Amino acid sequence: MTLLDVRSGSAPPACAGGSRGLVRWVCTSNPFYVLSALLVCLGLWVSFGAQGDAAQTWALLVGMAGYTLLLAVTACLLVRFVGVWDDVRTVLLLVVLMFLATSVTFDDVLARSPARGIACYLGGLLLSVAVSEGILRSIRLSLPPLFRAPYYAILALFFLYPVALTPLLDQPRSEALAWAMFGFSTAAGLVFLTLLPAIRRGRDYVCENGSPWGWAWYPWTLFGVLGFGVAARSALLCWSMHHLPQDLTEPYIFGPYFLVPFGLAIAALLLEIGLVEQRPGVLRIALGLPVILVLLTMAGQRTEPLYQWFLERFRARLGGTPLFLTLAASAGFYTYAAFRRAPRGLDALSGAMVVLAFVTPDTLDLDGLVPPQALPVLAAALVQTALGLGRRDAWRCLIGAGGLVASAMLARGPMGGASDQAPVSFHLILIAVLVVGAAFDNRLGRILRTTGAMMVLLGSLVAMMGPVDRIGTVPTWAVEVYPLVMSLMIAVYGFVLGHWTSLVSAGLILAGWLAALAGRGYGSLRHVVAGLDYIAIGLVLFILAVLTSMAKGGVLPWRIVDGSGKPAGSG
Repeated sequence: MTLLDVRSGSAPPACAGGSRGLVRWVCTSNPFYVLSALLVCLGLWVSFGAQGDAAQTWALLVGMAGYTLLLAVTACLLVRFVGVWDDVRTVLLLVVLMFLATSVTFDDVLARSPARGIACYLGGLLLSVAVSEGILRSIRLSLPPLFRAPYYAILALFFLYPVALTPLLDQPRSEALAWAMFGFSTAAGLVFLTLLPAIRRGRDYVCENGSPWGWAWYPWTLFGVLGFGVAARSALLCWSMHHLPQDLTEPYIFGPYFLVPFGLAIAALLLEIGLVEQRPGVLRIALGLPVILVLLTMAGQRTEPLYQWFLERFRARLGGTPLFLTLAASAGFYTYAAFRRAPRGLDALSGAMVVLAFVTPDTLDLDGLVPPQALPVLAAALVQTALGLGRRDAWRCLIGAGGLVASAMLARGPMGGASDQAPVSFHLILIAVLVVGAAFDNRLGRILRTTGAMMVLLGSLVAMMGPVDRIGTVPTWAVEVYPLVMSLMIAVYGFVLGHWTSLVSAGLILAGWLAALAGRGYGSLRHVVAGLDYIAIGLVLFILAVLTSMAKGGVLPWRIVDGSGKPAGSG
């Protein structure tokens, strides 16, 4: 069958359902590039990975460089003559991964033979820059300067940071080497932050890039791969560049908290992307990322001596544990988010401050949590109160008022004991309820007004019915006049707001206070007049008799009826 027959004739028979699905997946995904890269790298490592002499080192470098060039040339040919951009994207990402693989391959060589290792890293960096520029120019793929400069800066960090550690490698127990390995994540975060100007230019900055790839697949897939490479390199750097004599256990000081600086930088980038592109989902990820970082600081704790040694140095030099410092840095990030007017930024800041209230500079994990402290709670309360007042939100004002009460009680401490703390807490809460209820004339505000009136009535009843001599450190006379003062206060409150429940509560308190006052006076008079009970009962009966006579005479609006059904006294 000739080529013309194939084009003009009928199509070949269709494959079976399962085979057709497999063929479609293979044609769409084309996993062979990835499998090829994995097998070639494995073969090179098995063949020359020991790098016992210079020949093996150069053979490994040449092999990796050759395969990288093969991938790059393939990408250029696919674009120029085939036009399969999906496969080109896979190949280009593999090229970048080969750059990263090259940057971590010669750590052992650098430790044993610094000159040879430095040559490998510098050669790898030059190759990466040259291949990157060659690809971009050959396939006419536009990577604007504000993206291209950070890209090359990140590649330079991967290749040159190990070289910068070379003078410290012969001092494996030095604190300087430990801090240098920790600093890779921080340096990577700073380099990634150079992407902020490009982000603020918006998606139009890369809309015409010479490919069918739209934002955000291009260029953020590239920087996503580099970001995962930073996390892997940070862990690997502590393994491959920190060596002790062979008779001792290899140290590994890396902990997940090493990644916190880089994670906060990524959160800042995502925040800017979400704000510029108006993507709520990206904003939620940005605001949630510090929570993951806080959890990372509590993960992976080990009892190894060198790990604990650097953890103690970290705490001593920076003034706190990774958990405490990450929470403080997260609060700073949320402050920046609020300054950038990110939705829920102030709420996230309030949450961070509340969590920080349970953490001290010595808190390492959940086992080290402490009773809440006043200052962070006060800060969260002020934020919510200001937010509630600015947005006329009763719920936020109520939460803020509750936080102010809690911070006041925490600051006051247990000076007066439980008998003193309870009344103070009650009245602070009462003030918060009444103030918020007065400030908002909505459903919640009205509920708070009624709740406040009931609390005033309850407090007055407790003062009238409880022991009158002393309550904590409050003098007796204050307890006696307390119901009268509260009745006057809630009456004014109800009159100003037109709240009838408050006025009724004031009347009931006043009536109860007068009754209690009369009762105490009667009890005191009984000790002086022995027959006072009989006199009082007689006077009550006298009043009843007079009322009966007035009813019979028709003076009162009701009548007394005799047995015949006629009013009494009618003849």
